[in-house]
Parts: sequence; C-alpha cells; structure tokens
Amino acid sequence: MEILKLADLAGGVEADAFVVLSVREKALTSGGKPYWRVAFRDETREIAFPIWENTSLFSKCDQEWKLGGHYKIRTFYVEDKYGGRLDIRMIREVRESDRNDGYDPDMGMPKSRFSAEQMYADILEILDQNVSDAGLLRLTRHIFEKYREEILTSSAAMGKHHAHIGGLLEHTRNVLWTAVTLALRYAATYPEMDPPLNVSVAACGAALHDIGKLRELRQTPTGFEYTPEGNLIGHIVMGRDYVRDAAAELRQEDPEFQLDFELQLRLEHTILSHQRLPEWGAPKTNMTPESLLIHYADDIDAKYGIMKAILASTPEDAEFSDSKNSMRVPIFRGIKE
Repeated sequence: MEILKLADLAGGVEADAFVVLSVREKALTSGGKPYWRVAFRDETREIAFPIWENTSLFSKCDQEWKLGGHYKIRTFYVEDKYGGRLDIRMIREVRESDRNDGYDPDMGMPKSRFSAEQMYADILEILDQNVSDAGLLRLTRHIFEKYREEILTSSAAMGKHHAHIGGLLEHTRNVLWTAVTLALRYAATYPEMDPPLNVSVAACGAALHDIGKLRELRQTPTGFEYTPEGNLIGHIVMGRDYVRDAAAELRQEDPEFQLDFELQLRLEHTILSHQRLPEWGAPKTNMTPESLLIHYADDIDAKYGIMKAILASTPEDAEFSDSKNSMRVPIFRGIKE
C-alpha cells in the first residue's frame, strides 16, 4: 500500500500514513451519548474529527490509543457533514522497522524548511567574519559548540513565530544577519560616535539573544511546552546565565582566556534588554546602541514570521485575513475579482 503524507490524501484513495494522535478528548453529544474528539497529524497537516460510540474505533480509542502516540494507519480521507475526516480501516503503533518506510519520530512536529546543519554553519560563519574580539568570539562559539545538538532542534517560540523544529536556528540566523547589517552600516555612517558602536557585541548578542529558549521550552510528542524554569524564570535571565556560566568555564579551563569585563557586561545587557519593555518580559530596557539594534532586529523577524504565518493560513480567495491574530489587525492578501 502506498504511504502518503496527510496533505497528499485525496478522497476515495486508500493509503497508509504515519501519524501522531495529537488530540484525544472525551465528550458528550447533546443527547448525552459519549464520543471522542480526536486529531491525527504529521508534519504536513492535522485532521480532526469525532469518533462515535457506535463505531468499531470507539473502543480502540477508549482503551488503546494514547495522546502523543505514533501510529501507522490505513485510511481513506472523506468529507461529510462534519467536515474532513479519516476513515481508518487499520491502525497499529509504529515499529522500529517502519523507519525503512519513511517513519520519522519527529513527523508530528513542523520543521524549518532550511537545513539545520546549514543554518548552524551560517551563524558561525557570520560570527567569524564580523567578530573582531577574540574573547567574545570564543565565548559565543563555546556556547554554540557545547549545546549544538539542542540548538539544532529547538523551537524559537510556543506558537507565534518560528514555532517548529529548527525554529530557534532560523530565527537566530535572521536576527544575526539583520543586526550585523545594521551595525556595519551605522558604524560606517557615524564613525565619530563615542564610544563607537561595537559590531562584535552586536553580532554575539544577536547570536545569543534567545539562547535561553533551550531551557525555557521542551519538545513533547504533541508540540512544545514551557519547562518549570521557563515559567518561573524565563529565557531572558537564563540566557544571561549561559553567558556567565560559559565565561566562568573558559576562565577555569584556560588561564589564557581573556574577555574584557565591560564587553561581557555589554553582551549580557543585549540579552537582558532584547525585548525592551517590562510588559514584554524585559528586566532592562535598551541602554546601549548594540542592544537597540538587536531589539529591532529581533522584533521585525518575529513580526515578519507572524505575518507570514497569518497569510499562509488565510484562504486564497479572501482579500483579508481574520483580525483575530497576533497582529490584531486583518492582513491584506490582495484584491479579488
């Protein structure tokens, strides 16, 4: 049987698919009869539908299915009065051997369309080309190299922007590129500034501004969630901790490691102030030129990602999106005939 992604299922075609049970909620009809609200998803689509008490799948869902469980199904995709649903003929938990047929343990999670390895390499290359201070560069590379595996898969947020595997890398690369571009332009335009804008601080601060997300968020079978540290402390303060811990490690391991106190202070400030306002979670507002550039580079990438997601979820025949979104305004798609 052909194995398809959920987005490729067409009406009337029977196929196999690997899916995650992303919703499993027991409910009652208006007449008081129990049924299950379920949803299955892969990285391409989520399909939600009811399972009624008088169907053969009801007892399986009731007794065997697990939220976040990974399954191989044989199914038709059908449309009825309740909308699209899966007409499941066979279902079982995935096996290790299913990897040979394309099963991916991260299939239920959206992923960046860019290669994580390439984004990671791009970030290090931008740092190597634009950070002239050896201490700052070594500190930043040390953090990236020590936490490489976590960085490759982390999300940048819970849901608003870059909320997918590789999202932290994608967002960080964008912010780093924008911050360095702005820093180089302003440093060249206003060379008389005293003290001069420090491109090294701007680059390293941009690369590390969201590093605390590694501890703020964790991946679950059905998505990302906040950790206890994330809820109680937050990624901003934890990001500053990454810098302090790495600097202490390097000083202990290598007596020759040197990082100017003020440069480290400026770097820590870029992390603590990158969200700028207390109501946005920032313990400090921007007090240096480098932190100001990083804030706006971060803000524009987050908002651009949000607007991109809104447009992607808006029907093609609609002139405007719904106004119930993170931007709080309808987003214009274009005039329709």
